[in-house]
Amino acid sequence: MSDPLLMDVDVTVQKIVEIFEKLDKPFAFTGGLAAITYGDPRTTRDVDLIVEINPWERDFAEALAEALGEGFYFSVPACQEGIEKQTMFQAVDMQTMIKVDFHLSDIVPGSCDRRCNTKIATGQIVPMVIPEDSILSKLVWIKLGSGSSRKDVVAVLRMQKNLDTNYLETTAKQLGVEQILNELKAIAESNDPNIIF
Repeated sequence: MSDPLLMDVDVTVQKIVEIFEKLDKPFAFTGGLAAITYGDPRTTRDVDLIVEINPWERDFAEALAEALGEGFYFSVPACQEGIEKQTMFQAVDMQTMIKVDFHLSDIVPGSCDRRCNTKIATGQIVPMVIPEDSILSKLVWIKLGSGSSRKDVVAVLRMQKNLDTNYLETTAKQLGVEQILNELKAIAESNDPNIIF
């Protein structure tokens, strides 16, 4: 593990795992970390995770603030608002300057429940969304305008040889991203190095 940025991500991820295991809240890493793990290794300064916190659990914000301690920049009011609205909130690891995005609603319904313990590039084993859900969430982000997610999806499609294609295609249709999936599957299968994303 020679990449300094990857080492920073690893440090922050380890802290978050320890904190949420102590707080006894279901969680799963997603976003860029999942894309790196399942697809093409690249750098990231963000760590995304799905957390299950009910809208009436406003007090959790204070418990999380205490658990994060002074090592993180964190806003209790912003967290409380995110919990109430079931959107998201953030924290920044002041040691590594890695930003952590906590998502309270699954882009892909049930993805936190399907999480599995997965080894990331640094060797650490963490709860993570399954590859199919990683692809599906990226497809939704593409639909919302994220251009960088296209490369991530193609990389995961190329690297993961045992995907549940039935689940992937059925859910993509339900989420309204079937056309994007088909387009990126064609690119992944072509292996054409001249295609520009």
